[in-house]
Amino acid sequence: MQENSAGFCKRNNFIVQLFIVLSLDHVFILVSPSAPEADALLDIGLLEGSSNEHPGQGTSNRRFFMANTTLELLFINNIAEAVNGAGKKLQLVERAIDAEASPFGLVTRSTQPDVLPAFSHWRYQPDYFPAPMRFLVGKNSNNFAEPLCICMPPELPMPSKAPRPSNTEWYLTRVDISIPGSKSSPVLNAFSCDGFVQVQHNKDHHMHLVFNDAKTASKHFFPEMQLSIEY
Repeated sequence: MQENSAGFCKRNNFIVQLFIVLSLDHVFILVSPSAPEADALLDIGLLEGSSNEHPGQGTSNRRFFMANTTLELLFINNIAEAVNGAGKKLQLVERAIDAEASPFGLVTRSTQPDVLPAFSHWRYQPDYFPAPMRFLVGKNSNNFAEPLCICMPPELPMPSKAPRPSNTEWYLTRVDISIPGSKSSPVLNAFSCDGFVQVQHNKDHHMHLVFNDAKTASKHFFPEMQLSIEY
């Protein structure tokens, strides 16, 4: 059996698509400079983890590490670098200033690290990854009506010193994304993470995160963020 980079195999002159499931690594929301919106997450009892910067991408973040995911509040800290640097094709500045653009991102990992996922993508070599490690960015990235869909470099191992979850009792059980379009692109469909991410159509941009099957309470973060959380 011979594999190719599109995630297909040739076997006895037949083309067989590999069923590669993308597992959700983290989600991000584009927010205002310095991410003051994160303070509202502290108010519901979340503990904030470490932050970092992204050289060449012009962004920084504030992060909340859960038991099985990370909620990242991403903001522009260097407009010139974001527009002209290695990450310029992500068009983060353009998304951040466009009131009708999706501020969300879905970042996944492939369940088969040795095979490239079969969604349509372009390769992004950030300054903060050693070559040839690259993100795989869905080709729906020019469609501001949809979230950015990004897959971690398939060959990237889980970091041996990954930040410990600060919120060990918060286990993400569902993600709902609302978009204004009447249907999803093939790329966004591929990022359903085997049904874990649900997309709702013909609605304003919104992300709804469900933790622990919504056993306790709910919180809306309008108008600062198009985000709601059940926990």
